[in-house]
Amino acid sequence: MHRLPIACSLVLLFSGTVALSPVTPAAETTAMVSTLNKADADFVSSALLAGLAEVKTSELALKRGLTGTDRDFAKMIVDDHSAVNDELKSIAKTKMVAIPTALDEKQQAKLDELGKKNDADFPAAYFAYQVSAHKAAVSAFTETSDNAKDVDVKAFATKHLGALQTHLVQAKALAAKY
Repeated sequence: MHRLPIACSLVLLFSGTVALSPVTPAAETTAMVSTLNKADADFVSSALLAGLAEVKTSELALKRGLTGTDRDFAKMIVDDHSAVNDELKSIAKTKMVAIPTALDEKQQAKLDELGKKNDADFPAAYFAYQVSAHKAAVSAFTETSDNAKDVDVKAFATKHLGALQTHLVQAKALAAKY
């Protein structure tokens, strides 16, 4: 009995028959040609990466034992950004934009730096990061909401801009405690 690879694509052969062709993850990303213009594709890639960083830093914050409203904020960020990332991944797949599965070096370094903070310094560093990350997100989502050429990307940015603005206000208020 032959087993088929988990990931396959249909290939129409010259004879008119259909065959299954294995697709490796590397082939999926190298063969992808986005249907978006560069600015819209860059936004999708950057937003996915930033959202992943938001989730990872907030998961770290939950592990570090934040309590009360600090913990509630970190949990909200994990939940909200995970859901938004899932929605954006769907758009990325449709528009043939590669989906990052890990942080880039810069964001991994920030996560590592945050993880090295002692318990007394961690909350202030975490909320400073959240303020900075959400300022950048609000700026990117505003720009995309105003200027995206692709209607799906524009609608996505517009839909989530308000929540990001709310996260920023909340992060600033929590950062002010420290």
